[in-house]
Amino acid sequence: MSSVMSFWPSVYERIRSGEKTIEFRRVFPKENSFAYMYVAKPIKAIKGIIYFGEKHTLNELKVIYKNDPDMLAQIENNLDSYRFGVDIIGFKEIEPITLEELRKNIPDFVAPQSYLLLENNPLLARYIEKRKKFSLR
Repeated sequence: MSSVMSFWPSVYERIRSGEKTIEFRRVFPKENSFAYMYVAKPIKAIKGIIYFGEKHTLNELKVIYKNDPDMLAQIENNLDSYRFGVDIIGFKEIEPITLEELRKNIPDFVAPQSYLLLENNPLLARYIEKRKKFSLR
């Protein structure tokens, strides 16, 4: 299963640089191995693909990272806001697909607040698959 997930520009950059290795979410789709990354304003475009490994509860992550004080601090800081942490195992940048383009080509398209499942949006899934081009950066 795949999705389109929304990210703040600063979070997108941390994932792109490899600095961020776990994605924290309140809700995470089952068996979601990758997601197209919709970057919120001011960017307003799908700009990348994020690949996921294992999904853990935050309490499981506390055990896994018990000897890593920096990661433990990140987990502790997210306990009140999120339920899950998912390993980020890869990233690929793609040429931007703008919100304007998506609205023009996908009737009633609304940018996701959290995520959109592509299995529930076959027109969007086909459009992204046809339109995506990997960046040369």
